Amino acid sequence: MYIRMRGSVLKKPKLLISIWYPSEVPSALRGGADIIDVKNPSRGSLGAPSFKVVREVTEKFRGIRELSAAVGDVTCCPEMAALAAYALSKLGLDYVKIGLQVSDEGEGLEIVREVVETVGSLSKVIVVGYADYGRAKALPPLKVVEVAYRGDAYGVMIDTRIKDGLTSLDILPMNYIREFVEKAKETNLLKAFAGGLRKEHLAKILNLGFDIIGFRTAACESGRLGRISENKVRELKQIIERFNKF
Repeated sequence: MYIRMRGSVLKKPKLLISIWYPSEVPSALRGGADIIDVKNPSRGSLGAPSFKVVREVTEKFRGIRELSAAVGDVTCCPEMAALAAYALSKLGLDYVKIGLQVSDEGEGLEIVREVVETVGSLSKVIVVGYADYGRAKALPPLKVVEVAYRGDAYGVMIDTRIKDGLTSLDILPMNYIREFVEKAKETNLLKAFAGGLRKEHLAKILNLGFDIIGFRTAACESGRLGRISENKVRELKQIIERFNKF
């Protein structure tokens, strides 16, 4: 059985920008993204991207920045999720993200364990819980932390499953988010936060202690299905850099 080293707390928060097409990557890089994340936003929260797109991104940009990709919003079938994660990891990704859209803790643990053991040391596995878990019929984020820990994942993330304008901060009470951060710290899991976030949310999120903060909508022209804007990414990066100086 493969046992993964846990994620450690990063010294400085990193900016993750989710891209749809390889042509968006240069704008994200010039704007200052620390992590380039590949997904298909037209297919949902963690919409699985085209294998061809991920391959092109890794071939062109591996070693320039950390790279991640979404496996999808996983509702069943541990073996299928593991195969998809393995195929993406073989391309040279630093992280693979799996959205845990199941309501049964045992089923969630089976999925995470299968993915982690199959991926092995190729990529770090980040397990995503949904802020809107009730509507998504999924495990609450705090339960996702437990499942990720027991399944030997590297980190955990909060995102929104349903993209209707509500953000993770609109849905979850601040006390709940703080508890998520503390629980992830206690289990030495990397902590990431996303979910329709806007530029004005950054200061509040940075003070919560997340290691990675993810954006697409706020980094795009004309919403999450638009194109990445270098200037919008730079504005986000500048806020993080000011925070990192203190």
